[in-house]
Order: sequence, then C-alpha cells, then structure tokens
Amino acid sequence: MKTYKKDELDNIRRAGEILSRALFAAKNKVAPGVSTLELDAVAEGVILEHGAEGCFKGYRGYGFVSCISVNEEVVHGTPRADKVLKEGDIVSIDVGVRYNNFCADASRTFGVGQISNSAQKLIDVTKQCFVEATKTLKAGSHVGEIGRNVEYYIRHNTTYGILTNYFGHGIGRNVHEEPLIPNFVPNVPQLRAVARKKFPENTVICIEPMICEGDPTTKTKEDKWTVVMADGKLSAHYENTLIIHKDGVEVVTDKFI
Repeated sequence: MKTYKKDELDNIRRAGEILSRALFAAKNKVAPGVSTLELDAVAEGVILEHGAEGCFKGYRGYGFVSCISVNEEVVHGTPRADKVLKEGDIVSIDVGVRYNNFCADASRTFGVGQISNSAQKLIDVTKQCFVEATKTLKAGSHVGEIGRNVEYYIRHNTTYGILTNYFGHGIGRNVHEEPLIPNFVPNVPQLRAVARKKFPENTVICIEPMICEGDPTTKTKEDKWTVVMADGKLSAHYENTLIIHKDGVEVVTDKFI
C-alpha cells in the first residue's frame, strides 16, 4: 500500500474540498426535468473554476467528470441529455477530482423531489454503512474490518443486499490504487489475503458501500459502462476519500456535503 507525505496529503485534501463543492452544486441542481448531462456540466464547471480537473474524464476512454446513476442503476452511469430526472427518482452522483496531480473520489445518492419512505431509508442505510465502516478504523486496522462492519450492520438491521463485485480502493496519485476494499466479508482466497493486510499511517483510501433493495446481482448496459441491478430494484451508493491516521481517519470529501 502506498503512503503519502504531508504536502501530498495537502493536495489530496484540496482535491477533496473541490470535489465536495462540485457535489454540493450538483445536488442543488437535482430536480425533476433536469438531465444527468446537465448535472455533469455543473460539476465540471465547479471543478474547472477551482483549478482542478476531472480524473474520470479520459479514464479508459470515459467522457465525463461524473458517473450519474438513476434508480436501479448503481454505478458508472453515463450522463446523457435524454436521461431526464423524474419526481420520485433517486440519483447517485459519483465524482473524481485531480488537483496538482493528486486525486479524490466521492459519491452521494439524492432524492429527486418527493421520494418514497422506502427509497429514503435505502439512502440513509447506505450512508450509515460508511459510518459503521469507519468507526474502528485507524493505522494498523485490517482491511477486512471495513467489510465486516458493513456486513454486520446490514445483516442485523436490514433485509438489503450488498454488492460483492464492486469495491472501495486506494487512491492518491491515481484514482484507483491498491488495495481493493470489499464492503463485505470475502469468501475467496485472493480477497481474504487482502482482508488480512493492515493499513499503514498516511494511506489514502475510498470506502464506498453500494447497497440494494433486492438481490445484489448486477448486469452492464449496452453502453458498456452503466451497471444496473438485474432485478430492477433500487440501489444507493455513498463514498468518501479518507486519510488513515494513527488514531482514526480524516474524511476529506465531506466539507460541503
């Protein structure tokens, strides 16, 4: 696992602050009749205004600064002019920012207008999964503590599913770095080996629980990016970038949202 020096961490903090501003601006634009392409443009405007760039844009040929996923879409939704939000939808906005060659990554799920109680509960539970994941986290913690805490909370408090084919990750100079971070207790040898690793101080990671109402099986749409729940039920996503310290964690992407 990579660790970062103070000046490098300061750049990551700045990237996280800019990202938080971009998510806040996009959230304020969320409304019935607004397209996901318009939300992407709002986020990109804030990023550029603050001297940064989107680190998703150009990644493996991707064309946007954000991934915007609606309802049963869980991650990697491509912004489109013809994907227009409706009253009662939920929308996940995932943004990556690069500032002075260092990255931050975060996601939130928002309601569009008045949403159902069940949809709001899913959003709230997904956020709480992040809280549970970080409660005991500090330098020396095992990677597997994150997934164990998320899975315990979900299994003992809800009937929801946890996506098991998408992960949190390290971040820093690159938007995706080692290690992979499962949101569940892994049952395959490769992931068990990862789960036994310990976080050193000044590691930077993204924790991003993805929670669904039904079965966690997913499929990818014809655009080869957008991941949807196979059963068509709702899903939610909550992600932050954080720095591991000797006595806890520092979230760098939640200043404004």
